[in-house]
Amino acid sequence: MTTRYPFSAIKEKLAARHGKAMDFAIGQRRIPLPAAIDDWIRAHLDLAMKPGTATEAKAFSEAAAELLLREYGVDIAPQYITPTPGGRAAMSAFVACALEPGQLVLVTEPGYPAFARLARHRHARILELELDPEQGFAPDLESFAAAAQEAPRVIALNYPNNPTGATLSLQSIASLQRISSPATILFNDATYGPLVYGEQPTSILHADVANTYDMAFVELHSFSKLFPIGPVAASFLAGSAATMDDVTTYSEFAWSPLSSLQLQATTLCLRNAERLHELRDFFPRQLEQLTTTLKSIGFAPYPAPSGVYAMCPTPASIAGKAVASAAEAAAMLMDNFDLAVVPWDAPRHSYLRFAALYQPEDLERLALLGDGLQLA
Repeated sequence: MTTRYPFSAIKEKLAARHGKAMDFAIGQRRIPLPAAIDDWIRAHLDLAMKPGTATEAKAFSEAAAELLLREYGVDIAPQYITPTPGGRAAMSAFVACALEPGQLVLVTEPGYPAFARLARHRHARILELELDPEQGFAPDLESFAAAAQEAPRVIALNYPNNPTGATLSLQSIASLQRISSPATILFNDATYGPLVYGEQPTSILHADVANTYDMAFVELHSFSKLFPIGPVAASFLAGSAATMDDVTTYSEFAWSPLSSLQLQATTLCLRNAERLHELRDFFPRQLEQLTTTLKSIGFAPYPAPSGVYAMCPTPASIAGKAVASAAEAAAMLMDNFDLAVVPWDAPRHSYLRFAALYQPEDLERLALLGDGLQLA
């Protein structure tokens, strides 16, 4: 498989411009760590050279269970929570344990692309469920349900969704039951889980869901957008007993033990409830300023009820030139306007994603582009 990880290619283009481009693709505004955690890490850097202990792993899983109860109302035993080196490592472990070659996997489109890529490497058959912008970016199941010859082995969701910011409704989960079987596993990448604004965050592990439907459930939680501690950060998988037993056993072989620093630092992050309150104040302000600016220069951003991105339908033309895809539009914005965004092309729709981790001066530069962009 030769297709590159799309964000790596964008980072290379940004680097080639030596800071000249406005980075609304990845975002370059660093959110500082809480001072107490920053100070603790700096004082304990020697722990990076020590493998984590069973006691530290147990404390991590207990803190993760506390977070799930506090933020989502999910009551899960710590033994069904597995620390992982990062989000993509967690996906890799789940895919290795859950999938056999030839099995059917449903993924959301738009959605974070790593899961589909990993499942293809497992030689699974991938079918995209397009998210319908007219229905709040809920999965469009009608075409699949009408033509389905078999139930999927895995339904891989990504809610709160990257890039649309859509949140998961209980109605959407109920609709997925119609295309599932007892052998189906519902997987959700909830990296942006706590960053939900104006409503209660939803987890597929909640008893109202997991005890209602006849399938297994696994959810990924990661902290790169909440606590920027780079290679120190850890993630975790949580879910149904049998699947998590497999993942935990697999993890003993799949990677070296997490360091003592990773486990202890992330445990501190998991128990810092105040941090999530701060970010739920910060990101809505960033998103409001961004969407106001985007509207002023001719874009039409969708509502952003969660996450850290503003999503816009791809304009039909830029600077008087027709564009046929989001990829073409993004290339034109970079080449002609030094504006970096993430393109997202789906079968029936295409979008441009703008990150809210922008520098204030970049937002000012963006506001000046209106006359030149001539969006239509």
